[in-house]
Amino acid sequence: MKRVLLFGVLVALLCGCDNTTANNTEKTSTKVDSTAAAVESFLLGQPDGTTVRYLDALPAEYKEDDLFGLILDYGGYSMIVSTWQMPDGDWLITSHWCEEEDGGTYVTEDAEGNEVEVEYKDPFEGHPYPVIHNPEFSFATRNYGGETINFYKAADSQEVACKTEYKEISLHVLNVDPKTRRLLVQSDAKDWCWGEVEEAGQEDYRHPFVELRGWVDEEWVCANTVTTCP
Repeated sequence: MKRVLLFGVLVALLCGCDNTTANNTEKTSTKVDSTAAAVESFLLGQPDGTTVRYLDALPAEYKEDDLFGLILDYGGYSMIVSTWQMPDGDWLITSHWCEEEDGGTYVTEDAEGNEVEVEYKDPFEGHPYPVIHNPEFSFATRNYGGETINFYKAADSQEVACKTEYKEISLHVLNVDPKTRRLLVQSDAKDWCWGEVEEAGQEDYRHPFVELRGWVDEEWVCANTVTTCP
């Protein structure tokens, strides 16, 4: 069910980085290196200020327990990533996967709206430790049973700004607090398009748009675009 719901929602474009980290050799890149016209058409929506750099090894201060599982829009793909916030605020991607990776090729539209078959190209190919500056992260909420999600006014506050009972909504990540493991998020009207789903049994996913913004607990985060999170 979730695969159907999220497939149309999770396709966008982004990300990158800049500073240096001690004991790591840095290599720079300008967004995504690609010559295929169909792939380049994806990059038209790439946000300004997004850059990527690469490390040769994990930073000494890296802690696996501090990883966040999120959806990263980058290079024309929506990737499930494990990511760690570095001391300078940039994000180290320790692993990444997207649906197109399994198929090898996929059908998309070029800049003129024509359907073209494109070969999957890993934007980080050959670079195990990409670091992104100004990434665009998102996730779908894991309140599969219609549980209420509270949006708090601050990362360390119990004061509720707003709340929702809508299931599996898509939220954009604006900031995170590594200490409280809360994420500052907001909803986007275009991500409430599940209301257009006409398949039988999907009526309960027809959400009207409700503007939501605040800090949410990490327990509601699901980055898996294919199936539900445990």
